[in-house]
Parts: sequence; C-alpha cells; structure tokens
Amino acid sequence: MSQIKTLADQLRHSIADQKMPGKKPPSPKSVPGDIPQILQEIISYSTAGHKSMVHIKLDAKTAKTLNHFKMATGVDHIKLVAFAVKQLFKTNPELITLIKNFIQNVDL
Repeated sequence: MSQIKTLADQLRHSIADQKMPGKKPPSPKSVPGDIPQILQEIISYSTAGHKSMVHIKLDAKTAKTLNHFKMATGVDHIKLVAFAVKQLFKTNPELITLIKNFIQNVDL
C-alpha cells in the first residue's frame, strides 16, 4: 500500500512540475523563515501504528486548502487530519466526557 502512495506522490509531483516548469512545490525545509511550532508538531506526528480508516466529507474550499497545504509543506492530508482530530480531543476534554457518559448509558 505504501508503494502505491509513493507512486501517487511521484505522479503528483511530476504533474506539478509540468504545469510550472522549473518551479517545484516548497518543502518545509525550503519554506522561507522559521517553521511555525504547529507545523513542526504536525511533521513530527507519527501515524505509523494507525490502522483504522475514516472517510470524511469536506466542502470544496477545505479540500482545496488541504491539497495546497500538502504542496506547500509536504505533509500528507491524512497525517494532518489525524493530528487535528487528536488535538481536538486533547484540547477539549468535555468531548471525551460526553463520549464516556454516552457509553455508560448505552443499554446492551
């Protein structure tokens, strides 16, 4: 599966190179100035042990922004979404409490 993803990334880069000859999308290392702390955290976030897949629907503008984010930083949108969801639950413990209350009240 990772070989397919790598091949798809290579194709995207070659298509981008054809559209903008001589100009490659910047990688985080080539972004001018300091890399923001949040981007460093996203880059260092590992999805190595993740096995579950979730299909999401996004509006067109958000999907386009995710694609631009990948081109600008080299960070895969799957990694970004996984990081964002984890941060959402980490910074909003009331959501975890809501889930725990629901599970306790479920009749089996």
